[in-house]
Order: sequence, then C-alpha cells, then structure tokens
Amino acid sequence: MVSIDSSRGGYAERFGWCRDSMVKSYFDGLMGTGFAERESDAHWAAVRAGDYLFCAGSPVNAEAAAEYIRCEMGSEAVIVPEYAEDWLAALTDSGLALTAFTRYHTRLPEGGFDLEALQRAADAVNGCGCMRIVRAGEKEYAQLRDCEWENSFVANFGGMEDFLENGFAFCIYVGDELASAASTFGYYSGGYELQIATAPKFRRRGFAMSAAAAFLLECIRRGKTPHWDAAHLGSVRIAQRLGFVPDGEYTALKLRQI
Repeated sequence: MVSIDSSRGGYAERFGWCRDSMVKSYFDGLMGTGFAERESDAHWAAVRAGDYLFCAGSPVNAEAAAEYIRCEMGSEAVIVPEYAEDWLAALTDSGLALTAFTRYHTRLPEGGFDLEALQRAADAVNGCGCMRIVRAGEKEYAQLRDCEWENSFVANFGGMEDFLENGFAFCIYVGDELASAASTFGYYSGGYELQIATAPKFRRRGFAMSAAAAFLLECIRRGKTPHWDAAHLGSVRIAQRLGFVPDGEYTALKLRQI
C-alpha cells in the first residue's frame, strides 16, 4: 500500500462515482489522505477523511486496507466502497467483522432554499426562556472539541485556528449546556459538509433543525454549496423540512460490535 498524496490528481477520475464532498476536499488538496494498492496499475485506491474511508476500484489484495482500518481507524470506521458487496466480502475474508447499512443522498432544491423559512427555523430557539443559538468562537470550539456525545464536530481540522478560518458552527445552548450543534465536518473550494448532532437528553425539541438552518444560511451568505449526507431517515426528514430533496441511497460498511 502506497501514498498517493503527491500524485492525487492522477486518481481523481477513479472517484468519479463518489458524490461525497470530503472526496472533493481531498482532491482540492485541503483535507484527508489517500493511498493505493501499489505504485502502478493499482486495482484500488482509497481516500480517508476522518472516520470515513472511500474505496474506489476492485478489492484485489485488500489485506493491507483491512489492516489499515483495523489499526489506524478503529471502531468508528465507516467504509464507503464503489462496489459494496465485493468490498464487504474481501474485507471480511481479511479478518474484519463488518456489517452493511444504508445511508442517504440529498440534493439542493431546484428553486433554491426558502430563505425566510430558514431564518424562522434558525430564530426559533432565541427568546425561548434559557435557550439560545450562538455562532462558535474560541470558547464554543473547545466545547465542540471536547463534546462527550459527538466526536466529529471539529475532528477533521488541525486545531482551533484551522477550524475558525476554514469552517464554522452554530451551537444551541440550554442555560450553559451545549444541547445541539451544526458544524463543518469538512470543506472544499465550493462548499461545506454539515455535521449535526443533539445531546440525547435534548432530542425531539427542534434543536437540530434550528442549528442546521443557521448553518445553511451561512453557506448561502458565503456563496457556497451545503452538503447533507444523511446517516438515517430521521436526518433525511430534517433535511427535507429545510428544503433538501432526497436523492437515493447507498450502501456503506461499518465495523460490527462484538
């Protein structure tokens, strides 16, 4: 297995099947790392962005990829392969305990977002007792970094300066407690990938939608494309309420808890 970071441009076409903005970020030279099966005529190549590994090509000689997932990515790894069934079989044969699951694509609304509706959603928590929405600065960054119930808010950035310069987040507080946040999971030259989560005790109160609406408004203000890749149908429903359109599903793999 060899690094492709110094020659990544030569591998871009191999990832043409992948719609994820984190792959765009990698080929923009901004985030992530990449490697291939071998120096030339490689059967497969892979791009890693945080806990996600995007695998292009056929999983011939996949043992090295399996070892990388096992040793370098750990229990939170999500594998997004071009050929899900083939990769599942090959990585399983290489000793990984994996399970397949469904994720969901969304796309932008053809007529654009309803900006007034987004603003109403973003403003919904302000003025409601002890609840408020805050754009993340240095203090909020530290809370996002150290959050116990979500580890991906700022994980793909090199630190606070990197995040505040190249990303952003909106946090919802109940009193002084972080209840929910919509944050930049990753970015590329044309847009941002949304990461959204709510603390278990504050779910089903509309916080995720308010934080996400504020995030979308900031994307629009910057003239950038927001990306919403949904891990479950609940996320799809929130995305729809804010204007996104469901656009198919795909199969990903994750390590099975045993």
